[in-house]
Amino acid sequence: MKKYLNRIVLGLLITGVFLAYNKGQIQIDLLDRLELLAYDARLKATTPAQEIDPRVVIIDIDERSLAEQGHWPWNRAKLAKLLNNLFEEYGIDIVGFDVVFAERDSSEELELLEELAIEQGDSSFLKTYQALKPQVNPDKVFANSMRDRNVVLGYYFDKSKARSTFTSSIGEPLFSKGNPFYDALNLQKKLGDEGFIEAEITSFTGNVSELQLAALDSGFYSIGSIDKDGILRRIQLLEKFDGGLYQSLAVALTRHYLQSEVKIVTTLDENGDKVVEGLDLGTGLVPMDREGTTYIPYKGRAFNFRYIPASDVLNKTVKQPEDLEYAIAIVGTTAAGLVDLRNSPLQQNNYPGVEVHAATIIGMLDGEFRARPYYSTAAEFLILLFLGVTLSLLLPPLGAMGESITLLLTNSVLVAGNLYLWVQHSTIMSLAPALTLVALLYILNTTYGYLFESRAKLKLGALFGQYVPPELVDEMTKNPESYNLEARKENLTVLFTDVRGFTTISEGLNPTELSDLMNEFLSAMTRVVHEYGGTIDKYMGDAMMAFWGAPMENTNHARDALLAAIEMGNALEDVNVRFAEKGWPPIKIGIGLNSGDMHVGNMGSEFRMAYTVLGDAVNLGSRVEGITKNYGVEILVTEFTAQAAPEFDYQRIDSVRVKGKLEPVTLMLPLGVPGEVNQDKMIERDDFHRALDFYLDQSFTQAKPIFKALLQNGKMPVLYQAYVDRCDEFEKNPPGESWDGVFTLTSK
Repeated sequence: MKKYLNRIVLGLLITGVFLAYNKGQIQIDLLDRLELLAYDARLKATTPAQEIDPRVVIIDIDERSLAEQGHWPWNRAKLAKLLNNLFEEYGIDIVGFDVVFAERDSSEELELLEELAIEQGDSSFLKTYQALKPQVNPDKVFANSMRDRNVVLGYYFDKSKARSTFTSSIGEPLFSKGNPFYDALNLQKKLGDEGFIEAEITSFTGNVSELQLAALDSGFYSIGSIDKDGILRRIQLLEKFDGGLYQSLAVALTRHYLQSEVKIVTTLDENGDKVVEGLDLGTGLVPMDREGTTYIPYKGRAFNFRYIPASDVLNKTVKQPEDLEYAIAIVGTTAAGLVDLRNSPLQQNNYPGVEVHAATIIGMLDGEFRARPYYSTAAEFLILLFLGVTLSLLLPPLGAMGESITLLLTNSVLVAGNLYLWVQHSTIMSLAPALTLVALLYILNTTYGYLFESRAKLKLGALFGQYVPPELVDEMTKNPESYNLEARKENLTVLFTDVRGFTTISEGLNPTELSDLMNEFLSAMTRVVHEYGGTIDKYMGDAMMAFWGAPMENTNHARDALLAAIEMGNALEDVNVRFAEKGWPPIKIGIGLNSGDMHVGNMGSEFRMAYTVLGDAVNLGSRVEGITKNYGVEILVTEFTAQAAPEFDYQRIDSVRVKGKLEPVTLMLPLGVPGEVNQDKMIERDDFHRALDFYLDQSFTQAKPIFKALLQNGKMPVLYQAYVDRCDEFEKNPPGESWDGVFTLTSK
């Protein structure tokens, strides 16, 4: 893993950044926005079109209602009529107002009559007016219509530092510091001093006291909690103000509709501290975070609730009056200039704010909310830690394909697991940070591999590209530090090949044809060398030199070199077929191989260097190639190569002492892999070995008939004729008892 240390360290550093982000030690806006997009994508994917829920209806102050009833705000007497009709004519269960009545309403006409009566001193009129005034006071009439009915007024909280005014009345808090339930849960400390709902209310706009006192309850309709991208995903359930916790309009309507008590549900976190989980209205937990918000349980796109024009209620012309019976009604507006439009995850710029309250009410009635549990941050920390460490160690050795497969599998598991929690357990776990971390680690490794390892590949390609096949260069790039051009001693196998009768061939072709012939021949031979992992040393006119075992280590260098030599013979047959089609003469070659210790490296002069091999073993290989023509065979290997590649069948050819060397060497003819050699060839080999044994035992009269028989029927006449001639010579002139059977060559 040492070669991947840089990538591992960079991967762990990136992981550290994500862990710091998870702990809130650093802020990364891009990750925040990506997570918001991931939330929206999950919501869109899992929120099917739903039927309209009959439990909540919206009394809509729409354009038609304004046209028929007059501009907004309406006289409170008209609103009183609206309430009277809802309860008396249509059997509504509870009504909430998504509007505020912050100022007193008065009839300007009656006030003018009163002023005129005072000026005229009309005591009779004034006496009658004072007696009837309570009955014609719009606020009084509206307040009277609320009494003993389930009416919840709305008001507005503001946290803007630009305002600090408190208008009219907002009623009593849901919980206050003196409340026994509040104190029993020790929420003063947990919810106040330690950060529950940190942002303080700076102002509010409430309802006139007369109306507030007459209503059953009140709740704030200020939604708040808009995310950075301007999209509304959460709604405020509780607000902290003046030592109390105040309820939202949705909470107030739901708890009175259910006639249930609201409880604050707490649990212990991993440190043993009490934390708030949410509210209990009797239908299951309504999750709530430390800011007093919950994720809005959107039921679909806009206008997914029953809308009834307010003018139809006033005129008692509702087409489907059964829609109102026992329902929760929210009085809101969609009229131009009055409508409160929001950006929702499901729909941009056209989602009525009144439907946010409606969707929240339905969620509380059904106990269907998604939530981030208190332990989610710790769980996400562990996921990021596991992914970061594992992938930092796992990705570097894999290569581009392995990295891509790992990216696909990892992200698939992350998305599938996240969606499982989302759908089956209504649990919200962050997805974007984990996916982004995996993507960055993937990009790091692929980019690093491209920029740095490709550079190493180019460097190795520049060093060895002219000698070894591209496949070996690719393999070498996995450990580039292991390869260089410095000279060293290695046990290798060298191969020499030469064209027989090249002078005659060249005389029969023009220069262009000769060049094309050699190019095609050498290209075919080079492809074979590369196919078997060899290194091209040099081209020498019609000759070629190659070796195996460097620059890339190969313990089977003798075997691969021998396989290449055999394949060269097969490739030459195809080459000669093409030559015949072009009218060129056929080519015959000789191939010699030897294995042993050689010096390999970049050698030459200050003017020109070459990656080559030197040494006695190399020279012997060259001599062996030249000897092939003496025996009329295509391939000869030394005993050292045969010993290094014992998996082949061989035919002993001769023991020779080459020029310039005292030590003899046994030459072998490779026949092929055992089991694949033609049976006739094996019989021929065995006959030759029997004759050769007689020959070496100086039983020339017994050896010669066998050699002659092979000469007549065998496939290597030059070889057998040479031994017949030697037998004839030794019969005339015996070699003596000191003869070792070695044939001494007098030329290269």
